[in-house]
Amino acid sequence: MDAIECIMTRRSCRSYKAEMPEEKKIETVIEAARYAPSGMSRQSWHFTVVTNEDWLRRMNERVYKLVNDQSKGSNLDRNGAKGYSCNYHSPVFVIVSADPAYGTSAGDCACALENMFLAAHAVGLGSCWINQLGGDNCEALRDLLTEAGVPEGDRVYGCCALGYPDAEPAPRKPRADSVRYYK
Repeated sequence: MDAIECIMTRRSCRSYKAEMPEEKKIETVIEAARYAPSGMSRQSWHFTVVTNEDWLRRMNERVYKLVNDQSKGSNLDRNGAKGYSCNYHSPVFVIVSADPAYGTSAGDCACALENMFLAAHAVGLGSCWINQLGGDNCEALRDLLTEAGVPEGDRVYGCCALGYPDAEPAPRKPRADSVRYYK
C-alpha cells in the first residue's frame, strides 16, 4: 500500500475480533512509532504494549467508573451489546507516555500514535486513539499504569487500541470547510 492510499483509507476501528495479531505485526506497528518525528529528536516517549487480559479487564472497570463519574453516564453505551470497554475490546492496547518536563512530549506522542495507526492499517490491523488514561485519569490509574510498566514520572498522552477489525469502519468524508488558502 502506498503512503497516500494508506493515509486516505485508514479509519478508526471500534470493534475488534478476539484473535491476537501476529507478534510480527505488533512489532511493526511499534517500530513505526519509534520512527516518528520528535522535538530535537529526543525520542522521550515510552510504549507499553499490553496484551494481559486480566489487566485490560481491571483497567476497563476502573476507567468505566472514572468516565461514569465525569460524563454522568452519557457515553457509556458506546460499545453496545459487548458492554463498555474504553479500548473497544481490542486484544492489544498500547499506552504512549512521556516525561511531561519536555515541552514537546504531547506532540511527539501524537506523531508516534499517528505512525502506529498508519502502520496498523498497512499491515491489515485496525486501530483507534484512546484518551481515557491521560489527563487527570493518569494519576487515578497510576497503580495500574505502574504495574503494566509505564515509567513512574511519565504522563499518558494517548493509547492505541489494536487488533483485527470485527466490522468495516464507516467511510469518512473530510469537512469541506476545514481548509482556507490565502494567496
